Amino acid sequence: MASRKKKQTVHNTDWKKSDHLNVNILPLLSVFHLLTLCETEITAVPNAITNAAVGEHVLFPVHNQCAAQYEITLFTKSPTYTQLASWGFKTFDKQPLYENRLQRSVNDSVKLLNVQVNDTKSYEIEINCFDKSKTAAKKQLFDLQVFEPVSKPLMTINCSTANASLRCAVSNGTNVTFHWEKLSLSGAIIRTYNGPELVIDHANEEEQYLYKCIAENPVSNAPSNTSNIKKCSGKSFEGKEVYAAIVSLFVLVLFVYIFYKIKRTTSDKGSNTATQMRNEEMIYLQDGTIDATYITRIDSS
Repeated sequence: MASRKKKQTVHNTDWKKSDHLNVNILPLLSVFHLLTLCETEITAVPNAITNAAVGEHVLFPVHNQCAAQYEITLFTKSPTYTQLASWGFKTFDKQPLYENRLQRSVNDSVKLLNVQVNDTKSYEIEINCFDKSKTAAKKQLFDLQVFEPVSKPLMTINCSTANASLRCAVSNGTNVTFHWEKLSLSGAIIRTYNGPELVIDHANEEEQYLYKCIAENPVSNAPSNTSNIKKCSGKSFEGKEVYAAIVSLFVLVLFVYIFYKIKRTTSDKGSNTATQMRNEEMIYLQDGTIDATYITRIDSS
């Protein structure tokens, strides 16, 4: 009996461990499922421009009206006319660079995986039927443009005495354009402006308005954080104070310098030392004798 209980206990423990593993695996499977769903696939439109984001899959649809035997070939038309891949009756051929990026999809459509900016090209799909009744090749043209999505823009504010300069920039994105929104405190759009820089006369602008920059391209858009120009007005006020302090200090230094020069000039005049010069002169007395007389002269220089 003791042996059976021990076996039963071990069995239950193993079952709990297995159940715990299953619980831990479930979140991982969920994450994997979400990542799978995040792979975006778009369908290109013949004879039109198709915009795609970097990393997406692009499906070139093929309207095949051939019988059992046919060949489908994918070409690029720019910068040179180049064959990328072909699928035919018991034949298959791909360029090495596209070995893992081109797939034959449902209904003979062609899928280009994980597109990049340099995949921006004109493409052509040619369908050749091996049916005697349909000898002419059918062609379909596609114009694909691939863009890198924009990142969240960063707004910077530079202050001067009269103006506030707002600049908008992104770290990622191709063919990016910018526009600004002037908002009330409630979030309502009052006015919009185009361009990466916005200059505001903050001396007359009411400070309660908020500003937001939006970066966008054909496949994405992203807004910046909202900001106002109160700090710019504060910096302007501080700048005026600093300027006034510098001027006051300059006047004070100039006053001290002039006072020092005047004082030094006065001191130099008063401190001219009297130079005593002792000269011996000969004086002849009336009786003809000579008396040595010493005369002291004081010269001021």
